[in-house]
Amino acid sequence: MCKHALAQKSRSSDVLCGERAEAASAAECAEESFSAPRSARGKKGRLAAEYVVKVAVMSALLTALKFALSFIPNVEVVTLLIMVYAAVFGAAYALPAVLVFCAVEVAIYGAGSWVVLYFLYWPLLAVVSCLIFARRRSVIAAVFTAAVMSVLFGVLSACCDTLFVAAGFSGLDLAAYWTAYYVRGLYFDLVHVVSNFIVVAVLFVPLCAAGDRIKRGTSRS
Repeated sequence: MCKHALAQKSRSSDVLCGERAEAASAAECAEESFSAPRSARGKKGRLAAEYVVKVAVMSALLTALKFALSFIPNVEVVTLLIMVYAAVFGAAYALPAVLVFCAVEVAIYGAGSWVVLYFLYWPLLAVVSCLIFARRRSVIAAVFTAAVMSVLFGVLSACCDTLFVAAGFSGLDLAAYWTAYYVRGLYFDLVHVVSNFIVVAVLFVPLCAAGDRIKRGTSRS
């Protein structure tokens, strides 16, 4: 009788221990399943914060360096920086940085015909640069792109100003006004093209190399 009771007690103890082990295992699984999404959410939050910081720094550099060279008519490094952003970081970074830069410029200098020009030209430059440098970087392609886009900047600027004036004067000869406006600013457009040609030829490759090092460093961290 005692032996039978002891056997039943032993079996009950084994069952209880098994149930406790199963409960502990279930608790560990639940904790792991909870901590895994939390860790994933933390990683996503960190990546999102890094992305925002990078875009903010890129747009700040565009604004600061444009202001630093504003005393030299039609000499700028915004074209160079946008092309470097596109070549190194791609459209996901270059395009938002350009849009923030344009918005900051409007906030600083107010509205005008140039606002349309900025929101047309600079994002277009970013997209074109991303397409050109998506597979291969070439200083020749970079210089050619900078020169052609600088010419386009002068053309678009004349178009925006012509339409802006035409809105206040009915019956204006748009072709004659555009031609006169473009010819008057041809010297400044020439300075713009030549300066961008030289700046991109000298600095595009070194800045891309520096951007690659920054990209590798941030990806490892």
